[in-house]
Amino acid sequence: MTSGQGDAPEEEFVEALVELRSDASVRDLVEWCSRHGIDVVPMAAGTLITGTGRHFTAAFGVPVEDRSRPRTLPVPPALQTTARSVTVLPTPTLGERDGPT
Repeated sequence: MTSGQGDAPEEEFVEALVELRSDASVRDLVEWCSRHGIDVVPMAAGTLITGTGRHFTAAFGVPVEDRSRPRTLPVPPALQTTARSVTVLPTPTLGERDGPT
């Protein structure tokens, strides 16, 4: 799925990093996310979650609008024992570079 600047925020593709608590299981996160229409990709350090803005808004209780910078979302009560933090990644802009060439 791709996202353009003209897409409605609720249909834009959202990526976020979840920092799990040291004693948490990624399975708990997978179960919660699947109930909310969000996909989970375990990583070496933490977990990547992806879905539409609509699914993120419903799951986390706040709209995911300005994505020009990373944004920390509140950890829902159901994930308090699983997730330490949830950070929405900024929307990449095609053609931009990280530094001077």
